[in-house]
Amino acid sequence: MSMNKKGEISPSFALTRRIAMLRKSQGLSQQQLADALGVSRSAVAFWETGRVGSLRKYIPKLATLFGVSTEAFLTGMVEEDIPAILTPDEDDLLRLYRLLDPELKLTAQKWMERQVNKQSAARQKETANQDDQASPLP
Repeated sequence: MSMNKKGEISPSFALTRRIAMLRKSQGLSQQQLADALGVSRSAVAFWETGRVGSLRKYIPKLATLFGVSTEAFLTGMVEEDIPAILTPDEDDLLRLYRLLDPELKLTAQKWMERQVNKQSAARQKETANQDDQASPLP
């Protein structure tokens, strides 16, 4: 994995991963993507492995093929104002989440998912216990 001095994934490496992810999400093989762009399959393979030599001139066409804006293709993000009504604690959580590095965001998401699953399991167990108490024994 290509990391910079701060231990972050380099933007060019993130872009190469994005190409592979978008290609696969569209159900395209490297050859199919190459054919759509008029390049060789090995050029697509090079792009997906971090050798981005001739990639720059294909960025607009790649974005169009994948159905995303050029900004989203290059950065993986789109700045868009989305109206939302948040409670103060939700606003705090979102603000703090946005300050996290990408790896820590994933850790936070997984932790929250585990907590929700534990809570759900506890509620199901509680419901099952209540059902057992309510049903008469034969």
